[in-house]
Amino acid sequence: MNYKESTIPNSNSLMISVSGIRGIIPTGLNLQSLIQFTLAYAKVLNPKTIVIGRDSRPSGEFIENIVSGVLLSIGINVKIIGIVPTPTLKSIVNETKSDGGIMISASHNPLEWNAFKFVGKNGFFFDAAQINKLKEFIVEDNLPLPKFSPNSTKQDVSSEYTNLHFESVFKQIEVSKIKKKKFKVFVDAVNGGGSFIVPTFLEKLGCKVYRQYCTPDGTFPRPPEPTPSALAKTAKLMKKTDADIGFALDPDADRLIVLTSKRGVISEEYTLPLSVYSVLDSKSKNIVINLSTSFITKEIVAPYGKTVHLAKVGEANVVQEMIEKKAFFGGEGNGGVIDPTISSFGRDSLAGIGHILNFLSLNKTNIDKQLDLMPKLFMKKESIAIQGQNISKIFNKLKDIYKDSTMSEKDGIRFDFESSWIHVRASNTEPIIRIIAEAKNENDLQMLLKKTKEKIES
Repeated sequence: MNYKESTIPNSNSLMISVSGIRGIIPTGLNLQSLIQFTLAYAKVLNPKTIVIGRDSRPSGEFIENIVSGVLLSIGINVKIIGIVPTPTLKSIVNETKSDGGIMISASHNPLEWNAFKFVGKNGFFFDAAQINKLKEFIVEDNLPLPKFSPNSTKQDVSSEYTNLHFESVFKQIEVSKIKKKKFKVFVDAVNGGGSFIVPTFLEKLGCKVYRQYCTPDGTFPRPPEPTPSALAKTAKLMKKTDADIGFALDPDADRLIVLTSKRGVISEEYTLPLSVYSVLDSKSKNIVINLSTSFITKEIVAPYGKTVHLAKVGEANVVQEMIEKKAFFGGEGNGGVIDPTISSFGRDSLAGIGHILNFLSLNKTNIDKQLDLMPKLFMKKESIAIQGQNISKIFNKLKDIYKDSTMSEKDGIRFDFESSWIHVRASNTEPIIRIIAEAKNENDLQMLLKKTKEKIES
């Protein structure tokens, strides 16, 4: 299969970006494309050892077998870790000094999708330059053909290395203080990659765990993206328990949503600022969030002399900016918490859980009391299908009406006003244009959204 340049750009069934290669089975990802992508990845890295993990999607096991077989055939050693969260794979790549890893997961996309999340040395996702290099190799005709190599080995280490990830998180929190609190925690893992790992992690912290959808049987009992509507049943089930706090995950467990018995589902935008409280005593000053993340984090850290920097959307972009700014913490408003001292150094639900419980235990408070003290959120995230539309023309329309704003074209286009902002960009993971807006009150938010959408659709 030869990928001509015209077939590489994103389509309805195949998306290539810093978020990985996502495709519908089999129109976007099939036997031939899986082999080609795996060979191209190997050519970019030239690795000796690769770690392979997956979420619980039905297509995951056969893709795992194809990928491991291709890598073995060209002399690369393979470590199979089975169904795990994406951050656990990244942590294991880093901790075992492996050359890279492949996470087989389409994250929040529907069940018919699957994906490669390509990881390089030290557990970092491929950046834009590496993805572009991979694209170049995909269109080549001279990729190495798989052939038997007697020098490669395959190890099934599904549980052997999990504690490496746990211990990395434990080093950054007061485990003994958390254990004394004896938290009761409700977990909805959507039957995905966090089904075993997250409850086990909590039990090691002395928590009583109420499991909901923690059987990775290849089905998603609710929509995979952990939105408030998707978690409506979860919130009702949690209220029937005496849980102190609840956590919901996406299928590869790199995103974390908080629930309380009193409030139900909390906006994903609160996950990062709740986690930040745990590290505010850091002597370092810089924090990195993406351009689509609420300014709640900025409001919380400002009194402590911390500076918030804005990165392009996408974990790889945020991590790159964190390295450049020497940031002590970061993340994304989609429920992604990034602690650079943890070996996953990326969006990590275990990091978020650990830091939130750490803060609550050290400050002898509960989640509802803390939320009462936090800034109110007035934010909306919408999307519009962009098939056949010229994004540049859309951006030019918006520039005309927002001439008096502070504008950034770092990632799509963002307009900042005195007490509000709006960000419009093409999605990395779906064929849509995303519109994210935030203001200090509901009326200003709705007016900003209405004005923007009317201009886009005119």
